[in-house]
Amino acid sequence: MYIEKISLLNFKNYSELELSFSERINLLTGYNGSGKTNLLDAIYCLCLTKSFLTSSDQQMIFTGQSYFSALGWFNENSSISKVQYDFDGKKKVFTVEKKPYPKLSDHIGRFPAVVLTPHDTDLIRDGAEERRRFFDTLFSQADHAYLEALIRYTHFLKQRNALLKQASDGLLIDRVLMDAYDNNLLQYGSVIAKKRAYYLERLMPVFREYYTLLSPEHEISGIVYETTVLSESFITEFKDAYKKDILLQRTTKGIHRDDFRFLLKNEPIKNFGSQGQQKTFVIALKLAQYELIKECTGHVPILLMDDIFDKLDELRIEKLIELVKKRISGQLFISDARLERSSKFFQTDWKEFRMFKISQGTIEMVDLPLKPEKNA
Repeated sequence: MYIEKISLLNFKNYSELELSFSERINLLTGYNGSGKTNLLDAIYCLCLTKSFLTSSDQQMIFTGQSYFSALGWFNENSSISKVQYDFDGKKKVFTVEKKPYPKLSDHIGRFPAVVLTPHDTDLIRDGAEERRRFFDTLFSQADHAYLEALIRYTHFLKQRNALLKQASDGLLIDRVLMDAYDNNLLQYGSVIAKKRAYYLERLMPVFREYYTLLSPEHEISGIVYETTVLSESFITEFKDAYKKDILLQRTTKGIHRDDFRFLLKNEPIKNFGSQGQQKTFVIALKLAQYELIKECTGHVPILLMDDIFDKLDELRIEKLIELVKKRISGQLFISDARLERSSKFFQTDWKEFRMFKISQGTIEMVDLPLKPEKNA
């Protein structure tokens, strides 16, 4: 599966754009701020119905305009699907072949994508919410049942918290309704926790392999899923927390409190890992994400690599390039302000590559650099 062509109207810094891609490797060059990341984000939006940069559709509208439209032509086994994402300033409409989905979530996993960005190390430095969001996105693309359980859990959690707030305001709680919310949270929470543990176990061997291949030191790396939901006493703990929940106006027990601990040499990488080690860790994690989605869905994800060479030394860059060339079989997009660095990818059949020069919302396809002579 790959995206053949994209058409943008009033999307971020692109007032109007139509561009065709190679089904293998596409290199986006240009100064920082020229629009490389915005183009990658447009592709990501068409795959996952949302941006990897912002949660606001309004912020994706070209300055001075009132709407945006993004259209992508996806090729899967020579069958073309036209995916369109429109936002008129108020309403978001997402269609495939001009047919809207009954539920937006039905699109997730159909055209999977994985993005690597310079900000991925925030997964290590930030709080548990960011790590949960990452793994939820990963597992939702790999398993639609996981996504459905997560949507239901989130719905009932919001409703339960609203009831708890009523109690703190002195209003009586409908115990029948609260019990219904509790039962649903326990049911869907158990499904999610079991699937998180299961998919993390499948992910770990691939992640460790990638980290070892990328790291010059070959340190031992690991990820530990931290949850109380799978303990035998959790139902009792959940019900015993009721008075505390009323006091705090929120549900204090459940999968929404889970975390994933990132380790290097059995120590928290957040505290003991260098910038290079942290960057290597999250790159290995994203590449393992790519493999897990491919294995679970049968679809080869589109891989979007946005300026990921930043803060990597030359040895790690060489290892990453070699690894991507050997392991990534699907469509690949690479953005880099430094052409001489990325041109290391261009060592095989030139027909598989396209290079684009981006400057302030305008794009032109440019000739590839000459392949260096073997004896040079």
